[in-house]
Amino acid sequence: MFLGIRLECAKCHHHPFEKWSQHDFYSFAAYFAGIGRKGTGVSPPISGSEEIVYAAKQGTTQHPTTGETLQPSPLFEIESLASNGESNESETFDQRIAMAEWVTSPENPYFSQTMANRVWADLMGRGIVDPVDDLRATNPPSNGPLLEALANHFRDSGFDIKQLIRAITSSAVYALQSTPSDRNVADTRNFSRHYRQRLRAEVLLDAVVAISGVDDEFSAMPDGALAKQIWTHRISSQFLDTFGRPDPNQDPPCERQEQTTVTQALHLMNSKPIQAKITSDSGRAAELASSELTADEIVRQLYLSAYSRLPSPEELKFATSLIDSSKEEGAQRRGAIEDLMWALLNTPEFMFKD
Repeated sequence: MFLGIRLECAKCHHHPFEKWSQHDFYSFAAYFAGIGRKGTGVSPPISGSEEIVYAAKQGTTQHPTTGETLQPSPLFEIESLASNGESNESETFDQRIAMAEWVTSPENPYFSQTMANRVWADLMGRGIVDPVDDLRATNPPSNGPLLEALANHFRDSGFDIKQLIRAITSSAVYALQSTPSDRNVADTRNFSRHYRQRLRAEVLLDAVVAISGVDDEFSAMPDGALAKQIWTHRISSQFLDTFGRPDPNQDPPCERQEQTTVTQALHLMNSKPIQAKITSDSGRAAELASSELTADEIVRQLYLSAYSRLPSPEELKFATSLIDSSKEEGAQRRGAIEDLMWALLNTPEFMFKD
């Protein structure tokens, strides 16, 4: 994950497209031989409760073919770290510390490039190298000089992710609009426009809460807590599961589903919890219906809360007519506002980040 190197093939045989051998795979795996786990459940990473991973006092890794006991070894040597092995002989030394020093060494190009590529993909919708965990000669970056410049910036800043994010978000490329033109409609890898991304599960749920005016409730969290503040993904939430939050029972447990699915569309249209938020007596729809605001003002408020923009003249005319067509104040006016709010939640503009 931190190097962007796929070693799975080398587990059984020499990598067919890269230089990594079985010896490389199991020597690198030996860094993790001396760890133990405590907790209940079937087996890691599937567990009935939170697991504790700790440094054990023993553990070895054998080559599956030769049976040789392998010592922890990096995938390639870094000269500045060659003299740092004396502490490795201690029985209590955690070999992962040595591995972490090797991974984050300024002389290791894979770490800075992979992290720069991951942050770029997170902000731009696609990595300069795609997939983001597959840096190899036969999968070149779409813009090699750009990836190198971002990697060098990240390394020279002392691996400061905030500075890397600032550099990307202040660039002209990040500011490009997502609407394609005749010249770049077919572009999916050169960043001639911004690629639209679906909002992440937690952000989307918090947006529903903000628009409806009704808070969510999460176990072991205080009242008014946001979805992005939950401390573990094991907290039950059908909405978050539907929209692809990380699964702690998968390996790695931090990966999330970014794609759109039919289930997500059906959930927004038919979810009883969402309906309850929109129709709540303490929600925004009820508040707007009982207010002295005109139909125009109500529509503008809803569009600002859902889209962060004012409605176009055509949208304003149509939405206002829905509210004005109510023959009386009260339930019918409130019903029209609830219908409009639900319609706004079920649009691509609400779900996607331009």
